[in-house]
Parts: sequence; C-alpha cells; structure tokens
Amino acid sequence: MPNAAFAWLLALAWALLPGASKAERELQPWKRGATPALALPDLQGRTVDLRELRGRVVLVNFWATWCEPCRDEMPALVRLREQFRDRPLEVLTVNYGESSGKVAAFLEREKLEVPVLLDADKEAAGRWNAKGLPMTFLVDARGRVRYWVFGERDWSEGEALRHVEKLVAEAPVARR
Repeated sequence: MPNAAFAWLLALAWALLPGASKAERELQPWKRGATPALALPDLQGRTVDLRELRGRVVLVNFWATWCEPCRDEMPALVRLREQFRDRPLEVLTVNYGESSGKVAAFLEREKLEVPVLLDADKEAAGRWNAKGLPMTFLVDARGRVRYWVFGERDWSEGEALRHVEKLVAEAPVARR
C-alpha cells in the first residue's frame, strides 16, 4: 500500500523535524479562507453534508485504519462525542481512501462507535489540505473552520477540550 507507507513516513518525518516544536503541533487558527466543501457518504451510503450541520460545532478528523496515531486517537474522539452528547457538537471522522468494508470491520473489531465518512478518492482531504494523518479541524456553529491540528491528541481533556468547549459555548449565539 504505497499511499499508506508514504503518509505514514510523512507523519513520522513531521513529528521528528527539529523545527516541529510542541507549539507547532498545538491547535492553530485557520488562515486558509473559506471552509472547504465536505459532502461524503457514510458507512450506510447516506451523504452527510457539513453545510447541513450549521448551528452545531463540528470536529472533522481525517484518518485511516493503517495509521497508528489515528487508531490511538479514536477512543478520545468517542469519549468527546459521549461527553457532548446533549450539546451542539458533532464528531465526523473522514476515512482516507479505504473501502467501507475495511472501515466497518475495523470499527467492529475495536468496538468504536463514531460517524465515519468515506473519502474514497481522497479529494476531500485535498480540499481540506490534510497532508498528514491524523489531521483534525474544528468548525464553529456558523460553519467556519476556526482551528486545525496535525497529529494525535486526547480530545476529551486539556487544551483540545478547552477549544471545543469555547466553540460549543458560542453555538447558541451563532444560531441567532
């Protein structure tokens, strides 16, 4: 799987770069302009469109089953989703180029319940500039990407959770 090997090496190289300080791996403000389009099928074949989730904060996470940091991060995404189940937050994971069967088998084996969108042709990853995995974006309730980050983290605590909580606190104002 040449794409998998390349993406893994890219992620490893980024993590080991001397200039890739801890600060560079923290959530960064989005400065790339408008929110890219995101409308992809889920595992049941239904199209999920980010535009239809306005009024809710959306965490968009690009990942793959062959990506070890992605696999390690998944339980934190599940915990975050559970923590906010009664609040205006959606967690969308976007699988990078794998088949629905492979993704479904992974979720079942790992006993993970998280929404997965399938980016079979990797075009969405390109639009979002997701050049390494995992790559995560926080979209506010108005539909604007506010933050992005490369690499695994625990979304259910610390700095990552504080960013999510801040955007969720803004959500009721965004609906007006």
